[in-house]
Amino acid sequence: MDRGMIVKLSDYIVSPLAMGTQANYKCVKEGQTRLCTYAGKWNLPEPFVASMIDDDVIDAACAESNITGEYTKFERMAILAASRALQRVPIRSADKEVLFILSTTKGNIGILDEQWRGAYSPSRVLLTETAKQITRWFHNPNTPLVVCNACISGLSAQIEAVRALESGLYRYVVVIGADVLSPFIVSGFQSLKALSDSCCRPFDEDRTGLNLGEAAACIVYGCVAEGSEEARENWHITCSAVRNDAFHTSTPSKIAEGACAALKQVLSGQKLSELAFVNLHGTATLFNDEMEAVALDRMGLSSLPANGLKGYFGHTLGASGVLETLISMEAVDDHTILATKGFDALGVSRKINVSNRHRQTDGRAFLKMMAGFGGCNAALIFEKGEEVSPKHQAAHRTSFDITHTVKITPREVVVDGVQLAVTSAGMSMLKDLYHTCVGDYPKFYKMDPLCKLGFIASELLLEAEAKTEGVARFSGCDDRAVVFVGRSASLCADRLYQQTIQHADDYFPSPSAFIYTLPNILTGEIAIRNQYHGETLYLSQDSPQAVNRLMEQVLSSPGTASVIGGWIEIANTDEFEANISIIRK
Repeated sequence: MDRGMIVKLSDYIVSPLAMGTQANYKCVKEGQTRLCTYAGKWNLPEPFVASMIDDDVIDAACAESNITGEYTKFERMAILAASRALQRVPIRSADKEVLFILSTTKGNIGILDEQWRGAYSPSRVLLTETAKQITRWFHNPNTPLVVCNACISGLSAQIEAVRALESGLYRYVVVIGADVLSPFIVSGFQSLKALSDSCCRPFDEDRTGLNLGEAAACIVYGCVAEGSEEARENWHITCSAVRNDAFHTSTPSKIAEGACAALKQVLSGQKLSELAFVNLHGTATLFNDEMEAVALDRMGLSSLPANGLKGYFGHTLGASGVLETLISMEAVDDHTILATKGFDALGVSRKINVSNRHRQTDGRAFLKMMAGFGGCNAALIFEKGEEVSPKHQAAHRTSFDITHTVKITPREVVVDGVQLAVTSAGMSMLKDLYHTCVGDYPKFYKMDPLCKLGFIASELLLEAEAKTEGVARFSGCDDRAVVFVGRSASLCADRLYQQTIQHADDYFPSPSAFIYTLPNILTGEIAIRNQYHGETLYLSQDSPQAVNRLMEQVLSSPGTASVIGGWIEIANTDEFEANISIIRK
């Protein structure tokens, strides 16, 4: 299949502000927000400020679009955004050349609570099952891909869309970013002391934390002929990068290590005069806003106009990377740099060009930045009106070699084809392997089962590499990516955290337990242990069938020389499998 040029063909936003991308942009430009205080919501002991969509609004919109069936609120919002985006383009969603990618942090996690579950099957809590429910509505024959990469999920999903189109296997990719709020999510952020008790104030001296929000946003990407009218008139991703801090799973690097690395990659050869602005993550937390200011200063971007959109929508988690991209595109089309709502006086240590007023711009491109738990940082440049192919697109598939492999099941450990002698089984076996093969990293004991399994597998793999190839451990590496694919994601940690909030008389939400409910924390743990500053990514699919292809697609990215990772699945502590490898160009 001739790849042509990859452009945005259609889009749609479902948010508390409005239905539709242009309608949402209009509300933002008017300064509207739906952030408000919820006291006693879901019987949570603390009030919180958030932006939420009424069920009646979603019901009415779904009825208008003939979306019927037993779908959760999350699924209905995702279907609604995608169906309305697809109505605007002559694409048959049932065609095999169409792939769906879902970006979310927790999907249907609310139904882990039996009181919320209702008639829904417990399996609907799995991200893969959620994605299949959505794509079945569209009669799509392909296995959907789920990107669960913390707060940068929406940007990572767009990068995966480009990779899928570059592979030649698909002609169109429908990216849906969505998340809804629940006691699980809100209590988790409350346990981290990350929420503000008033409307958030990004980059302001009086900022006290973030507000949460819910939304669904869809972008349809497709291949068009270079030099065509579609290529000239539509948005495309000029370049992209994801890099890891390798510093801490829940606190960003003080020197913005990952953000600067990502920016360095995307700004190479870019004319800064063409950038209208940088749209920042801007969560209004103390450390995130400071880190982003440090990154802009270090990379010589302090004078570039900057803004954040959390004051309008709240932090919409897995939807934010898609939603904020679309609002920024509308702003450039309108020659406008949107105000940062809630900002008044600069409260970061580096001078950045942020304002609480709208400004004019003649730029035709913008820079989008985000950061997330697990140390991940993303930077993308979007441009409109360029007729040449984006510079990140690969001309051909990357050839690769598999250099080392490790397979772990509850009773078997195989390293490079050699079976190790084990005297125990299950999680006890993993603990024994830690004592005999590692022994010097006590953080292992704090990890959830997914991280313990992936950590031990990666240690065996990297020790094999060190012994046979003389590769030094812990010396740092900027060009190695960490990529894992699994079905159940962080389900073990999800169940553990749910127990801490299940009963009002035994309510003790644990911040450490909540952090591990993000499956990409595994990639962060490995990056920290080995000082890997390359891309980190967690994907979810039903089977390991496409793992090698997904890893190969990451390997084709500029700045990546090798990838460690593979299939990792743990549904419960008695049933697991890790089948991972190192691949090199």
